[in-house]
This record gives sequence, structure tokens and C-alpha cells, in this order.
Amino acid sequence: MKNYAVIDIGTLKVKFLVAQILRNGEIKEVYFSNNLTCFGCNMDETGGFILEKNLKSTISELLRCKELLKDYNIEKFKVISTHALRNAKNREAIKKEMEEKTSFEIENISQDQEALLFFQAVMNGFPDDKKEYAVVDVGGGSVQILIGSKNELKFTHRMQSGGQFLHEHFTKNPHIAESFTTEEDIEKMRKYLLEQLISLPNGLKMPIIYGSTCIIDLMKAMNIPLENYPDSKTHPFKTYAKALDDFIKKILPFSYKEREEKFPFQKGYVWGIDKAFLNITTLSERVNSPFIIPSNANVSQGILYSMLDN
Repeated sequence: MKNYAVIDIGTLKVKFLVAQILRNGEIKEVYFSNNLTCFGCNMDETGGFILEKNLKSTISELLRCKELLKDYNIEKFKVISTHALRNAKNREAIKKEMEEKTSFEIENISQDQEALLFFQAVMNGFPDDKKEYAVVDVGGGSVQILIGSKNELKFTHRMQSGGQFLHEHFTKNPHIAESFTTEEDIEKMRKYLLEQLISLPNGLKMPIIYGSTCIIDLMKAMNIPLENYPDSKTHPFKTYAKALDDFIKKILPFSYKEREEKFPFQKGYVWGIDKAFLNITTLSERVNSPFIIPSNANVSQGILYSMLDN
């Protein structure tokens, strides 16, 4: 069985997926890592420039992935970057340095490409060709909302409202571990999100699929109540907006340092978890969604399917 690989340079993390594609179209994960490098952190403070220290940590992680490519005897691989590099003022110099130091060819995919790849990865896990969903990819910088069925993507809506973006734009001292997110901060974010959602069709009454690489794992780790969802083998759970709202309220009294102590998950993740969840709860209210389906699907899986097609 052939091994394929995708390296995804995101705003917060570098995701590295090695996988096999089975005859039935399912992806069998061989190796996966999702390591924090803060590639696009602090860009608001720097006027849109990627910091040298964040570039170095990202290059270091890319070199680690490069070594692993040899170990897994990869048939074909691809390296992509998304929101942070798309929006960086120094993107050409940053891309050139990463390519020179890693010997990788890095494709900075568009937001439209990113959205479609994610949609395809998610919908591959649903057998019903006609049932429609609102599929949401919440990244560190951007959020994609894609409405449609397995057969047809009908509507795409993009926002700059990822967890890291909201954290850096709407909180005081966002990089200090002893700092807090306040209820006032959350209300300002909610107002901003509602403004971003104005053009979205109202009252759709369809399930939301909430994905971003590790959302099922995250919800289990945070003890979010999950019910069985029998319509998909790869998306076996559902939850409700109230459960996410309750968790936001639960986590607000804690400083970012205390959050990591009380809710251990991936390093740095819980600093912006309330902002990521807020995207989903605000959307759920806007479209009158009956429930939320967590998903571990990601852009890397969409890339794998496109590599197989090619």
C-alpha cells in the first residue's frame, strides 16, 4: 500500500499527515502530528508581517517533517500554506526563505481552494448524496462556511474570524498567560460575528458540521456532551450549541495559564477555544441549526483525495 503525505502550514500549527487511501475511498492514517509553531501569531501587532522567531519555529518543524518523509517511504507529498502566508506583507520573502531552507515547494492555496478541499474531505464521510449541511472550517485566522450536499456545494461564505484572530483583536494582553477573556470581550466578538454573517441565508435549519483537524478529540478532552450520530462512520457524534455556550461560560473565569492547567489539550489551544466555539454558537443561532456534528476532517485529507484523482 502506497503512503502519501501532506504538510499544512497554518496560522498556529503545522499539520503533518501520512496516510494510505483504501480501495473504498477511506483514508487510513499512518502518522499525524499537529504541532504549534505560531507561524502567523502577532501579525496584527507587526502590521501584517510574520515575525522571524515564528518563521524559525515553523522551519524547524518543517525540517522535522522532512526527515519523517524518508522514514515512511512516501510515494507523493505536497506542502501547502493557508491564511497567514496569504495575508502576510512579507509573504514573498517568507515563502522564499522557507523553500530555500527546507527544499520544499510550497503552494500558498487560495481561500476558495482551502474551502473546497475541506468540504470534499468532510462530505466524503457521508453516504447520503442529497442531505444538506452547513460545513464550517474554523482555523486560527479564517473561517469558511460551506453549504451544500455531497453532490453539490451551493453556497460559500468566508470570514476573518478564526480563534487566533478574535483572540488578538478583541482581548487585552492576548499574549500574557495571566490575562483573561472577559464577558465584555465575548459580546464584542459576538457582535462582530453577527455583522460578518449578515449575507448568510437565514433560518436554514440544517445541521452544522464543525471541523478543524481535531474537533472530536477536543470535545472529548473538554467533556463536551456527545450523542451518537448514526448517519456517518467518520462523524459518529453530535452535540448542541448550548453545550458549547456552557463551556464558554465555564472557561471565562480562568486566566490562559489556568485554562491550560485545568483543561490540558494541545499547547496553546485553549487560549482561543472560546473564540472558536463562539463562531459555531453564533452561526447556529443565525441559521437555526438543530445540532452540531464535530469533525476531524481537514484540508490535508482533501489534498490527499486530489492527489489520488491526479
